[in-house]
Amino acid sequence: MHCANKEMSTSTMAAFAIAGTVYAYLIWKTGKDDAAKEARVSGLKIASGDVGGEAGFGMAPDKAKELYDGWGDGYTASVESWGYDMPMQIATRLAAIAIPAFHPNTPLHLLDAGAGDGLTGMELRKAGFASGHAKITGADLSPKMLSVAAARGCYDTVQEIDLSVRLPFGSSTFEVLSCVGVLTYLAPACGVLEEFVRVTKSGGFVCYNLRTDHEASWSTVQQALVEGGKWRLIQKSDPMAYLPSNPDYGQKVQTVIYVFKVL
Repeated sequence: MHCANKEMSTSTMAAFAIAGTVYAYLIWKTGKDDAAKEARVSGLKIASGDVGGEAGFGMAPDKAKELYDGWGDGYTASVESWGYDMPMQIATRLAAIAIPAFHPNTPLHLLDAGAGDGLTGMELRKAGFASGHAKITGADLSPKMLSVAAARGCYDTVQEIDLSVRLPFGSSTFEVLSCVGVLTYLAPACGVLEEFVRVTKSGGFVCYNLRTDHEASWSTVQQALVEGGKWRLIQKSDPMAYLPSNPDYGQKVQTVIYVFKVL
């Protein structure tokens, strides 16, 4: 990526992507005085002066796609060096809850929503969703990341998907759905959680993580689905460091993991 005669390094791009700080990205790209203008031009909804990015609005799909397509080859090395273990954390929680809930002879269908380069897919396999028993679909907005994921061989199929619109799956398609490190880039109002419920079978499980500084923006939608009898909270983790080995984030940026049972 090349903007205003400055080339964004992979590490800088990675930091912005994981932190979800869209406003910081715009400051880098255009300078602080032009950030609000750039936000309007690009269609991003960002509060002027909100240096941490405004939770609840996410990132425009084309920006997210550009970001991750440019980062694809170096993604795993970046996040592993920062101690990023959300794929393992979510996969082990899902396996412990979901696998015993279904008959051993029942074939399972999983959707890894926002699969990235396949780190979660690999962890799901390690956690017990074996290839002979579970079929996993990896879905992501970035073609580059999906190409890396496909090469890992952990998914039965990969599919380019924009999670901010209606998902291209029939209702009650999956028994299990994972979404790791993705909701920072989506607006609660886009209907993604409602879509997760729609494509997951009754009795199935949806598991995702939220940064603690974004939790409040998602709480209304989460609770509406509870009150509407769509799902029930099974487990919520204590806050944990998102990138514990990244000196810029350390213990400052925390995340929590949710597991819901679809009713």
